[in-house]
Amino acid sequence: MALYFLSFCSAYAFVFIKQANKSAWLKTYLVLLCLFLCFGYMTGTDWRAYEQIYKQINFNNLFYNYFQEPGYYIYMLPFRFFNVDFFVFFIFTKILCYIAIVSKLLTYCDKYKYIGLMYFIPCWGFYLFIDNPMRNLIAVSISLYAIKYLLKRKPIPYFTIVIIAMTFHTSACVMIPAYFFMHKNLSTKKIVILYITINVLFANRAILAVIISNVFGFIPYVAGKINSYIESSNIEGAGRVISLGFIIFFTFFVLLCYYKKQIYEMKNGKVIWNGAITFLLLYRLATTIEVFMRFQIFYMVFFIASISYLTYYFSEQSKKIYVSYLLVLSIIGCSRIFSTYRYIPYTNYLTYALKGEFPSYSFRSAYNHNNSPYKTTNKNNNNE
Repeated sequence: MALYFLSFCSAYAFVFIKQANKSAWLKTYLVLLCLFLCFGYMTGTDWRAYEQIYKQINFNNLFYNYFQEPGYYIYMLPFRFFNVDFFVFFIFTKILCYIAIVSKLLTYCDKYKYIGLMYFIPCWGFYLFIDNPMRNLIAVSISLYAIKYLLKRKPIPYFTIVIIAMTFHTSACVMIPAYFFMHKNLSTKKIVILYITINVLFANRAILAVIISNVFGFIPYVAGKINSYIESSNIEGAGRVISLGFIIFFTFFVLLCYYKKQIYEMKNGKVIWNGAITFLLLYRLATTIEVFMRFQIFYMVFFIASISYLTYYFSEQSKKIYVSYLLVLSIIGCSRIFSTYRYIPYTNYLTYALKGEFPSYSFRSAYNHNNSPYKTTNKNNNNE
């Protein structure tokens, strides 16, 4: 449990340590963080299904029982052909995604790197890399590389990358409209009206489902996939206009609108602010139909960068208060590890690899179920 808190509380401490800005400090921290996030072994849930799928690949009948999103299946084939161990393949893939997401996060957060990391790790890092919705994670990682083509206004490479991401997870379709607005100077007044409308109207699950079906109706496969997500997701957040999460994100919405002009003037400011606002608009969808969190995380990096940028506009004393406030939110975000067996006890692949001990699938699959003090199976166990 201590490792979870140490992973992001260290970043909080580094915000106030001048030496931590040196490259060696940052690199050491990122390597240790990678070892923690990417080498988790018996933690999480989705790896069980992925391991079974990986082992069931039949080269005599390649497309038997394969994913409808073929990108991940095709990606697995060379690893399976050379008989690479599943967890070596799995960890290698997580490392690639870690590099993709963290490098973009560091780029967009600029000199507020540690603030961004402190907030990212517990709020999304634990979910993405330890619980690990792998195909969704890969799709997010690929999509981030499309942003540079959005900035250069090159539609062909941009949409090519987004389509490739969609072959791993359909949720990447949320990046299609980004090309048409992320670079523009958006009207604050219109954004406020849109924000109010979405948060009132889309609190109703039935209305949201109808609108989404109509919007994506011209792509039958995508519409069918989204409808299946809606039907299988829980209804816990539906109908709640006000919640703690809403109050927290509403506060950020107000701050971002207030400092919009200043953020726009910073490097990549338009993309960061517009992406952050999109993230906040999608929050209502994610609370009404929980599975839409998978769509929201495509804009996660921009939101984290924007709230890190806000530090620049506060006095030294206010800056300390604001960063401490983000730490409190990070600790609240960390509460997910106490709600399910997925995260505790934490096990690391390297511990077993160094000893040459590799437990059977049945042992690994049951380990957290049997040993976690948090036995409750999360009702929101989203199927990808």
